[in-house]
Amino acid sequence: MVLVGLNLRPALSSLAPVLNRIQQDTGLSPLSIGALTTLPVLCLGLFAPMAPWLAKRFGPERTLAGGLALLAGGLALRGVPAVPALFLGTLMVGGAIGVAGTLLPALVKRELPVGADLMTGVYTMALCLGGALGAGLSIPLADRLGGWHLGLASWSALAALALAAWLLMVPRRDETTLPSAGGSMRSVLGQPLAWQVMLFMGLQSSLAYIVFGWLPTLLVERGYGEGEAGWMMGASVMVQLPAALGAPWLARMGRDQRPALLTVLAMIAAGFWLLLVGQESLGWLGIVLLGLGQGGGFSLALTLIVLRTGNSRLAGKLSGLAQGGGYTLAAMGPLGIGVMLQLDLELATITAVLLAICASAATFALFAGRNRRLEIDAEGQLVTRS
Repeated sequence: MVLVGLNLRPALSSLAPVLNRIQQDTGLSPLSIGALTTLPVLCLGLFAPMAPWLAKRFGPERTLAGGLALLAGGLALRGVPAVPALFLGTLMVGGAIGVAGTLLPALVKRELPVGADLMTGVYTMALCLGGALGAGLSIPLADRLGGWHLGLASWSALAALALAAWLLMVPRRDETTLPSAGGSMRSVLGQPLAWQVMLFMGLQSSLAYIVFGWLPTLLVERGYGEGEAGWMMGASVMVQLPAALGAPWLARMGRDQRPALLTVLAMIAAGFWLLLVGQESLGWLGIVLLGLGQGGGFSLALTLIVLRTGNSRLAGKLSGLAQGGGYTLAAMGPLGIGVMLQLDLELATITAVLLAICASAATFALFAGRNRRLEIDAEGQLVTRS
């Protein structure tokens, strides 16, 4: 699970540092580049709801293996120096990550039901490490291999390694023949708690994918060099590691997760402000705050899926809704930044929009963070209980 998690972010974070090179080589407009950064996030949202259905039909283990194979193929296709191949490979990557990322919370809930929230922190830390490696190594790999397209394609080797390890080491359970644990997707959609988790997931994810897609560009706009901006993004993602591991542990100490959720959102807001409009001497403090906030925020969003469900099947369905609807909403973030850059809006205006997203996420965190859980009652109906 940790090795799979390591593969679910380099495909996204490795793209942002080379966007300027892609634009120079291909002649794509800022709006088209914005569409390129939005496409994988939109695919996450569109493919994530398919994961529970695929898992029920083929089993979660085989479905996740198929997702890893699709990921490796999409990454390799991005090595073809042609714009259609770049977009098609990015589409494949987004679909693969949408399916694989949705299945992981349910598998954690199934294999480690007692410590599922802490294990979620562990594989989220792997996600953050993969994101940091993708951001930090993108420019060096492009320089060493002779082009941005080969640098992007090189990450297919890591995906192939994860696929081989998954096929060799995965626990073998045939869940396709098990009776339903109750709670259809329609009934999940009827629970306000599910929507609160989904909207929090979407809003905090939009901030994360704005960082993956545009932070280096925004930092270059602020006056940093291309290489320095890439490493600053990589450092921010690397700082996410301890926060991703520690946030679920801290959240577990209270009756609910609202204090932890509001704390990480405040860090994200402060980080953006310091980086984009604050004093330049405080830029690295902004990197640290942004990294701690986003690492903790994403880890807590995944932890909510585990804590707000009573069994692994419900966790899979809530994961499909939260990540499917959430990532579809999150896709609007990178696209919106692309539109604002196309319109030559100032960094102060962009920063104000980012802070407004943080405030909206805090609103839904106040609801999603309460001590509630989706469960199946004695009559087989889906209910929300304290």
